[in-house]
Amino acid sequence: MALIRCMDCDHEISDQAASCVQCGRPIKAGADRSSPQPSSFHSTAWAAVTRSKTPINLFALAMMACAAVLGVSANSISNACSLIAFTYTLHTFLAVAGMFFVTLLFCRAGVYHPDDLAKAKRDGLQNLGRDKPLIAAGLIVLMFSAYALYQNSQGTPSCQAPAAAEEKIENQGRATSS
Repeated sequence: MALIRCMDCDHEISDQAASCVQCGRPIKAGADRSSPQPSSFHSTAWAAVTRSKTPINLFALAMMACAAVLGVSANSISNACSLIAFTYTLHTFLAVAGMFFVTLLFCRAGVYHPDDLAKAKRDGLQNLGRDKPLIAAGLIVLMFSAYALYQNSQGTPSCQAPAAAEEKIENQGRATSS
């Protein structure tokens, strides 16, 4: 009985095992394990990258959880103050999601753990594409600038009760007429 290395996780396993005990990859009897098979060459390389447990993957899961919470909390809006709070919470969520999307588009190598990238290159994935962090930063600044202009054009929201707002307007009218 000899020990071989799993093609996916590089864990040492018995050559008689049906599958890898660490990652579960099936082991084909009599297959040449020194190099990836041509049919699975790119899928094996890409699997090493996509299976990584990086902070960006956890961030994506957190964003999905936040979206679910925002969807449920939209039903509990009862007055102007809660509507304003929900609106700004939603704006923050969309801004963070936008930065996440821009990062995925222009900084692909930064999304994955360096060990996973090294394994993918060793398995044959030559290039993820060139990272363009300056374009990503420029787009993020552009998004924030556009949002600032939008908020500036909207004015300051008021979360006073309607009766209190009417009384305030009447008091301002009396003060200007005197």
